[in-house]
Amino acid sequence: MTTPPPDTAATGIQGLDFLLQGGLPRDRPSLLRGGPGTGKTVISLTFLCHGIQQGENGVLVTFDESPEALIRHAAGFGFAADRFIEEGRLRILDMRPDRSEVAGEYVELTAIMARMDHALQKTGARRLVVDALDVLEGAFSTEISLRSELARVFDWLRERRTTTLITIGEQEEFSTRYGLEDYVADCVIALKQDLDHRVMTRLLRVVKRRGGAHGTSETPFLLDSDGIFMIPVTGSVLSAKVSNERISTGIPGLDAMLGGQGPYRGSTLLFSGQAGTGKTSMATAMTHSACERGEKVLYISFEESVDELVRNQQSIGADLRRHTEGHEADRRLILQPIRAVEMGLEEHLMRIMRSIRRHQPALVVLDPISSLANRRTGDSTKDMLLRLIHLIKEAGITAVATELLADDSLGVSHLDVSSMIDVWIKLRRHESNGEMNRLVTAVKARGLPISSQVKEFRFSDKGLVIEDPYVGESGIAYGTVREARQSEDEQAVEQLHAELSRARQRRRELDEINAASERLAQAERDARAVNIEREITEIERRLANIQRARSAITRSRR
Repeated sequence: MTTPPPDTAATGIQGLDFLLQGGLPRDRPSLLRGGPGTGKTVISLTFLCHGIQQGENGVLVTFDESPEALIRHAAGFGFAADRFIEEGRLRILDMRPDRSEVAGEYVELTAIMARMDHALQKTGARRLVVDALDVLEGAFSTEISLRSELARVFDWLRERRTTTLITIGEQEEFSTRYGLEDYVADCVIALKQDLDHRVMTRLLRVVKRRGGAHGTSETPFLLDSDGIFMIPVTGSVLSAKVSNERISTGIPGLDAMLGGQGPYRGSTLLFSGQAGTGKTSMATAMTHSACERGEKVLYISFEESVDELVRNQQSIGADLRRHTEGHEADRRLILQPIRAVEMGLEEHLMRIMRSIRRHQPALVVLDPISSLANRRTGDSTKDMLLRLIHLIKEAGITAVATELLADDSLGVSHLDVSSMIDVWIKLRRHESNGEMNRLVTAVKARGLPISSQVKEFRFSDKGLVIEDPYVGESGIAYGTVREARQSEDEQAVEQLHAELSRARQRRRELDEINAASERLAQAERDARAVNIEREITEIERRLANIQRARSAITRSRR
């Protein structure tokens, strides 16, 4: 976490400090308004105890709950308030009004201010929490009396230069009627509960903050035994970490379809398909492969329990159980089953991100994300998923999501998040001749040379096996039809080879006959040529004899 600016006091709630550009205004009063159960007390205790841990002692003034109850609340959220009190770093003042002691028309706050001043000086506190200030309204007979007393108290607080957080109930008219929001408070934070489809979501909004910018959107936040956790809507930016490292999916055939080495580390993969097409098996294959590499995996299942998932995947050779053994910090596989209908979308987002930050996994599996949209309409699911994908990408974590497609969807995704997906693998059923086969297609893979071929895959006790389809004269065939056609084509090829061998033999025999005939004809031609040569030689000899005889007679006459 970055160091807050010097003019702010960090609350210890990372998301809230982000909205406040560092924290509450230092040495000035801030107002926290919200109804019962919205988280006022938890935020106040966190602000106070975080400051004590950072060396800023604190005082808590309560007008509603007892000090003992506040100490128990703090312990429930991991803060040792009782130890802080023993060490003199925290003091709790019980200022709950007692109507039996009210005298006159109103109760002056002089005694309260005196006790607060003594506690601040005794502890050297830099932080002050005034809890449930609106309870005092019942102790005053007129608004004018309370307004004047509050003005006097807040002037005194400003003089003390103490970072103060004041909580009041949901009654907006209280803060406006007495000028708390308009004049007194330098920062105003409003809390509320939103109920949608019988699911409650807590929301926080920074109404104003003098002297500095702040987030303006309503921000959902999570409140449970681990404290407050929130992710500001404006906190996700396009700054994803990029890696050139390739990782195996654990399925050699799928790695081959993605260029031979699998996807890039830090990318987001989506397996879409109808029921029974093997989406979860693909995801668990990647899970098992990552665990075998010694990487930590966070597997969030929205539909199957841990035992169901482990048992079902054993049939294809994925022994997930052994990766979940040992202490949580040492486990390579963290399995978290969560029913999608138990909480709202924003709470799902925050719980997932909190688990990611706690376990720091290299791979996150969301199986299936489509279950989050089953009871939602509009773009709320898409917005939540886009934010979740952004946040996971920013952390440089590889994400695997599965999506259930309806049988009549024609393979079209209804989540409309494919633009944010780096690798989209589509699975489908192919039913023919009374048999169902499973097909896999790499629709997209950013930065990778993917296969454009539709391939067949099947389950085995060694894992998932992806095979090329059989392409013959009659077209593409899958499953047992592929085997039958391959056998038929092999027989046809064998028969054709035999016929080819016989034809070649006949051609060789004909070549031999032609060669013998050619030799005989050549011999006859050679014999005729010899006879002709002899005849020519005899004629030439006779002509030569005649010529010699004539020459001899001529010489004798001379």
